[in-house]
Amino acid sequence: MPRAHLLLLLAVGVALHALVTPVTASRFTFKMPSRQEECFLEEVDARSSSNKLLFRFGILEPNYYDLIDVTIKAPSWKVVESWNRTQGDHVTAPVRETGLYHLCFRKRAGASKEITVYYSFDFISTGSVHVTLYPNLAATLDKVTPDSTMYTTMMLGTVEGAPHKIGIVDYSLNGISPGVVRGNTRVQLLLSVEFVSKPKVEVSIARYPNRIEYPLSWDSMGNYVKYEYRQRVFDTAIAELGTHVAFDVTELVTEALKNKKPTITFSLHVNEDAEATISGMSYTTPDYYPKIVFEDMGLDLMREVAFFKERVFTLRGDITYIKQKERASRNAAESANSRVKWLSMLTNVVLVSIALAQVMYIRTMLESSY
Repeated sequence: MPRAHLLLLLAVGVALHALVTPVTASRFTFKMPSRQEECFLEEVDARSSSNKLLFRFGILEPNYYDLIDVTIKAPSWKVVESWNRTQGDHVTAPVRETGLYHLCFRKRAGASKEITVYYSFDFISTGSVHVTLYPNLAATLDKVTPDSTMYTTMMLGTVEGAPHKIGIVDYSLNGISPGVVRGNTRVQLLLSVEFVSKPKVEVSIARYPNRIEYPLSWDSMGNYVKYEYRQRVFDTAIAELGTHVAFDVTELVTEALKNKKPTITFSLHVNEDAEATISGMSYTTPDYYPKIVFEDMGLDLMREVAFFKERVFTLRGDITYIKQKERASRNAAESANSRVKWLSMLTNVVLVSIALAQVMYIRTMLESSY
């Protein structure tokens, strides 16, 4: 292959890597001589809706009693992931906050005087958000208080198949041109889950066809909150505690822009007898606001590279985990063999001692009989 072609391929590879990975991967090894918590900072630029944090850690050559606690904290100090009493693990976690993430390690009581810990940190972000819409309102409509509305969070609830709490989120489309949605543009509604009454709760989203009328309340929504919303549900997702939920609203937003609608409104519901709370615009950072993002998905090759990189990272984590378990099993087997060896030696000593004692006893008896 000509040298010019090789240089071109190298340049394309470097460019794709830069687009897929906005930060340089970190690999670090350090010693923990005390039980004092050790924290490290890693910068993340969450520039798209598909941001994934890759983290792997472990103790080098641990004894079976060497254990640590590990916590990943977002810039807002929300816990992204945590482990207790472990020797190593790995995770791929979706994140939405931009800033410095804290990786904190603490040695457990009873561990060796000094242990050596390593971690590997990486971040993948595919695509690029070029327009973000924040809501005019994010509110809860409660059947118990039908003439009032809560504007802090969106609380969802269903009892015996009938909704008693629904969430309403409304966005202004003024100033947004239909040309902002191109062939490779995806429009998503991003939500952050604060609470769920079950490990997994199914949340559905519906398009409210009319313009919001104020004052907003359960009664002002009429039959929509009772049964009409069921006919307008266009997507569902599984909500778990502390996770993020994304709904693809590309077609609905594109249609609203073409028809020159000034606003677009959605309602949120749970499809089972359960409750869920979605972050609103109070008591949280803007990264967790319910927002609509217009995202340039980029090249298919970029997404394939990101997927491949994530799978390789996960595979390396699985291999490391298997090696740790193999080492622990080998140490346990060697410890058992050592104990069996010493027990066998002790047993032999006892048997020889008993035999000698019997010989001496019989000899004494024979000598005394004569």
